[in-house]
Amino acid sequence: MRARWTLRRAMIEDRFRTSSRSPEPPDRAAGGEYTPPPKNGQPPGGGEPAISIVLPAVNEEAALPGTLASIARQCEAPPFEVILADGGSDDATVATFTRVTRDWDSRRVAARVVVSGRRGRAVQMNAGAAAARGAVILFLHADTALPGGALRAVSEAMADDAVSGGGFALAFADGGGLLRLIAAWATVRSRLRRIHYGDQAPFVRRSVLDRIGGVPQLALFEDLELARAVKRAGGVVSLPLAVGTSARRLREAGIARTALRFAWLKLRYALGGDPDELARRYRHVR
Repeated sequence: MRARWTLRRAMIEDRFRTSSRSPEPPDRAAGGEYTPPPKNGQPPGGGEPAISIVLPAVNEEAALPGTLASIARQCEAPPFEVILADGGSDDATVATFTRVTRDWDSRRVAARVVVSGRRGRAVQMNAGAAAARGAVILFLHADTALPGGALRAVSEAMADDAVSGGGFALAFADGGGLLRLIAAWATVRSRLRRIHYGDQAPFVRRSVLDRIGGVPQLALFEDLELARAVKRAGGVVSLPLAVGTSARRLREAGIARTALRFAWLKLRYALGGDPDELARRYRHVR
């Protein structure tokens, strides 16, 4: 069984190497617990989208336009929806999302805002996913751009029922030798371990997300635990297409220093460290 899946996975990944209406007023999600949507629910614009992109964000008005532009360029994608899961931004994040998506073709893509009951990436991811109607949920950071053909690649990969989810290769939008090395290591690690972190635009089958109870409610490493749960649920695909993420947080405190501190955090977490305490002591790594 494992051999058959390994062969299928290799064929899927090989194939990729060769190969809206105005948003509604924001919905408000009460809390952080994941609640699957009603099976008869419909997204804005009618019809079921193939993919739901969930954008958790707080005060991201500057980063959003670039990310949304990369989504708008998914011209070969099946119908999809984009949900901004806002954590109570103090800036023009929601207004920017509304303005940019207002002129999108509602026959292909629906766009809307969900305001989370409280801040926190896991909380906001669950709020967005609970409102989503797609058969596949893709979580995208507000400062990460999708490559051309990304949604089509996701759709083709998820056509195999044995696949529970996956993610992309990693690249930094503002490069440099050390950043390229970090990105290359992250990409190799994800292909070897079948674990994709949040900045690699992880995607998961809706039925799998329902079965595992949504995104784990952790202040830190919620993406790691989600990836582990998805891996336990079935096959994981590492797409060779690379998302382009911002290195702003690495640069703020120094690239090498931040990378080493994050590695230290992962070690402490692996040794049983409390994620809430780790998040309180090292807020700048997010």
